[in-house]
Amino acid sequence: MRVAVPPSAARRAPRVFLAAIASLAALTSMAGCAAPRVARSIDGQIIEGRFIAAQAYALYAIGAEAEARGDLATALEAYELAEDGDPDSADIWTRIGSVRCRLGRGEAAGAAFERARAIEPDYEPAYREQARCDLSAGRLDAALGRIDRAISLDPERDDGALLRAEILRRLGRTGDARLALRALVVRRPWSTEAWRALHAAAVEAGDRAVAEQAARRLRELAAPGAGVPGRRVSSGGHLAEVDEALVLGQLRRARRLARDADLTPAEVAVRAAALGRLGEAREQAELVSAADPASASALVALAVAADLSGDLDALTRACDALDLSTAAGGPTAAPSRLARLLFAELLFRRVGRDAALTWLGPPPPALGAPDTLSQEVERRVRRELVGAP
Repeated sequence: MRVAVPPSAARRAPRVFLAAIASLAALTSMAGCAAPRVARSIDGQIIEGRFIAAQAYALYAIGAEAEARGDLATALEAYELAEDGDPDSADIWTRIGSVRCRLGRGEAAGAAFERARAIEPDYEPAYREQARCDLSAGRLDAALGRIDRAISLDPERDDGALLRAEILRRLGRTGDARLALRALVVRRPWSTEAWRALHAAAVEAGDRAVAEQAARRLRELAAPGAGVPGRRVSSGGHLAEVDEALVLGQLRRARRLARDADLTPAEVAVRAAALGRLGEAREQAELVSAADPASASALVALAVAADLSGDLDALTRACDALDLSTAAGGPTAAPSRLARLLFAELLFRRVGRDAALTWLGPPPPALGAPDTLSQEVERRVRRELVGAP
């Protein structure tokens, strides 16, 4: 049985929508016994794992999309309902703890983090998110201990290193903070977040030489064409940071940065697809589509990622969903400029030039200058359709 409501109604009355899914989840859980094990193919490797009920996955997707928009009340309600259907998920409990903390419910947040670690003792995000919560509450020594543990579990995460530097700064250990940030910019010389943090720490400490070095590097990174070697990313402040995070495979960081760039969750998936990050594009598109099945941009990102990875079943499902959203009266929002270009390119590969031109139609009204990534894709599509009107 499938329950679906118009996405616009879900946004107007999220609690009614969540309650409907929760009721369905309760009914279906009464019919089950022990949770079965399932096998999933991840990067060509078969991994056995826990079965995750469709309702829990959909609720988690709603929570992630709401959290990305800053709607913390809806996010928490969705995550807590998802936990009812999947109580053994360290990820869900970590998100519950993080959102509770941001809502000022510190004691309940701590209990959620403890529950996440009880399920998976070495789950790095649980330590990192609780360290962030401790920092916001002024528990600096506890925060430092937890972020050190998180970094020992996953030393490659930029957000862990940045958080540790901020904790050291708040503890008054400004020299250690600058040393940690200098190590980070050596490892991640294209990270504007790292250089910005180093600049702020140097200014605060009166270290003029380091502050000038960081400011000079930030200007270089803001120049058109600056980016990760072998992969150009868009210039333009926050948008460039989103693209950089996607190129580095840091999807959760990209989601966080997207809020500062005024980028919708669906457009994060589209940009990941345009940058060739198919895993990130698909994961983000599936989350958005579960929360808003009529999101045209998310469905385009899902179709493009499926096509480029050779998953014909997923490509068919995404295209069918695009057809259904059109038949039902249109998607919640028209596909973005970049999504239109990517889907035209897909049609050119799969069907031909005429189909691509029909999909593109007349140019939409200009909404300001397109970013570098959109311009690159548009130039590529034009080359592919050369000779067409």
